[in-house]
Amino acid sequence: MDKLTFIGGLPSWGLILIALGTFALLVYQFVGLREHLSLRQSALLVSLRGSVYALLILFLTHPVFVEERVTQLRRPLVLLLDTSESMGFPASQQANGGKSRIEILKEKLLGGNDPLIQRLARDYDLRLYQFNTTLQPVGLESVGDLTAHGKGTRLLEALGQVGRDSPSTAGIILLSDGIANGTQSLETFSSLPIPVFTVSIGEVKGFTDLRIANLRVPEFAFRGREIKMDFTIEAYGLEGKEVPLYFTRGRNLISTRSITIDRDPFKEQISLTYTPKEIGPHSFSLKLPSQAGEQITQNNQKDFKIDVQRDKIRVLSLSGSPSWNYRFLRLALKQDPFIDLISFVFLRTPTDAVDVPENQLSLIPFPIDEILQELENFDLIIFDNFSHRSYFNATYLEKIRDFVQEGGGFAMLGGIRSFDSGGYFDSPLNGLLAVELDGKGGYQMNTNLHTSLASAGKAHPVTRIFPDPRANEEAWKQIPSLTTFNRVVGPKGEVLLWAARDNASRGWPLLTVKKFGKGRTLALLSDDLWRWNFIAVGEQESSQVHQRLIRQAVRWLTQESLFEQVQIISMEGSKSPGEQVEFLVRVLKDDFTPAPQGAIQLRVTGPDGEQIPLEVVPSTTEGEYTAVFTPTQEGTYELAAEGELSGKNLGKNKKNFVVSFSHAEIEDGRPRVDLLTRIAEISQGYSIPVSQWSDNSWREIITKLKSRSPSEIVERRENPLWSSPWILALILLLLGFEWWQRRSWGLI
Repeated sequence: MDKLTFIGGLPSWGLILIALGTFALLVYQFVGLREHLSLRQSALLVSLRGSVYALLILFLTHPVFVEERVTQLRRPLVLLLDTSESMGFPASQQANGGKSRIEILKEKLLGGNDPLIQRLARDYDLRLYQFNTTLQPVGLESVGDLTAHGKGTRLLEALGQVGRDSPSTAGIILLSDGIANGTQSLETFSSLPIPVFTVSIGEVKGFTDLRIANLRVPEFAFRGREIKMDFTIEAYGLEGKEVPLYFTRGRNLISTRSITIDRDPFKEQISLTYTPKEIGPHSFSLKLPSQAGEQITQNNQKDFKIDVQRDKIRVLSLSGSPSWNYRFLRLALKQDPFIDLISFVFLRTPTDAVDVPENQLSLIPFPIDEILQELENFDLIIFDNFSHRSYFNATYLEKIRDFVQEGGGFAMLGGIRSFDSGGYFDSPLNGLLAVELDGKGGYQMNTNLHTSLASAGKAHPVTRIFPDPRANEEAWKQIPSLTTFNRVVGPKGEVLLWAARDNASRGWPLLTVKKFGKGRTLALLSDDLWRWNFIAVGEQESSQVHQRLIRQAVRWLTQESLFEQVQIISMEGSKSPGEQVEFLVRVLKDDFTPAPQGAIQLRVTGPDGEQIPLEVVPSTTEGEYTAVFTPTQEGTYELAAEGELSGKNLGKNKKNFVVSFSHAEIEDGRPRVDLLTRIAEISQGYSIPVSQWSDNSWREIITKLKSRSPSEIVERRENPLWSSPWILALILLLLGFEWWQRRSWGLI
């Protein structure tokens, strides 16, 4: 379409002055012509000259013909579809025939003879995305195949990414239930320069759910100490109900509690306590029975694990008679706040002749049956110059052997009632002892033997009294000599200390250690150990060699984590499905020096019981190894590590870790209409429930989109009037006709 317009050159007052001047000139010319011509002839000539002047003045206004051409545009539009797991929940308890939220979403987009999504694709440059934990493009033909499968809803993150990737888009239409459990919050969410039109799917009214939320439990606890568990019970649409709460460990019910739901919505803080009696991982469960009409049942139960550790090491000590060795042994154990000692000293045997009635004796009988029943609650058994002959039969000793084989600790200290002298050669305990017996060994007195540190003892945690190797060796050289000794055939385990005469570097094994099954044993072949404390104090020297030896031996025997040869040092990573976890494992030789040539096996056992071997790579630090693992599902995993060196087992270790999404998608399934409304307000769009969606709603969105982004392009082309040859011809024609008339009337 063409239209005449004036661009303008001179100001209006300039044009007026020129027009007045031109008019005055024409008047002057008219007066001059009247002297020679008639009125009619003068008026004709002045009119011709005035037309030329008028055209010239018109050119001063820069007249142009404007040609306009309108092109309709397909504006870019983003359709953002929520496919997180919560979209699989029912949209409403009463309407829609129990359809899920994702089904309602697809019905609105694909339903009818002329589906909405087809209209959008026809009128707009439509870009479709689905989002859950990530943002992914979707083809138009794939919308009908969408499922609610995502383990989280990174809603705000998805909007931010679309805004960065498509800044020129006309708008975003968001179809979601509004549940957002990403890392970004609305408070830190910057306003989008793109309007967001939110369509909320799912109804808050009529929503029914009962759940356990905000569970707070410790990762570890101590045996014998009370554990406190705090959590919240929330209920919606269940006012007037009374539900039981079950607290179980494994299949065993610990306690139950009745919860009265007296309001809607309902929220109540609950605290429970439990005192563990065993060491190791404990699996607990909190459960609320499912209620009629409840839309989500997965959040009615919470499973969790607590690693129960020792707060104190429980030691059972049996001493064959009162002695200096017993006194200083008891003193060293009692001074350690982390050791709980139960000790028995035998003052008489059942065969001793006593001249008074049994009921008048102040001594109590040894409670052998009760002790054996409680054996699993001890961590370490010490036989200090104790012979089993008068108290234990073979069955009792077999139970002690089984206790060690299943992971307990056992130590035998020397004396006239120990080793061969105590009759242990032909007993069930012979196999677990760290020395070899033949039934012929004896107990020697007045031996005057000095102690030397064996090569294995230089780094072993039992005899590593000082961290510095030189200071440690020097301390062992200064300890007093021994006057008593139990002779045996030889060692069956690692020798940590030698007993020798004069200046000999080695002679007979004095302190040996050994692994037996899952447990550990120690043999100290003298009852003169008390001299290391007594004489040192008398010479005003430190008695810490004796005290540290006892305490470190107890910790090694009870397999404290720092005394393990295979140690799981760290587990780095987010521990979410699909995210890599890196393990670091340290392996030590029997002398507790690094094992750089060790054969390490690592395997992960998943929640379904599948065992997955891992590839182990040596670290830059000697004796340390790394491996990586990528879990594929949520649940509790177990990392098991086992080390070998030259075919000899160095030990095992294991540790549990939990893999879970950080997004609590099924924790709370209530639609967040308020969040969607706020997003629309911030972005200058608007929000509407899917139940109120209509053609009018769509027309409102179209109006908003047009105000935000043009729907057409107008192409303008300007043609100046003075460039037209017809105008130039008209001027020449007027001037030529005037000249001809002047010539005809004799003026030229």
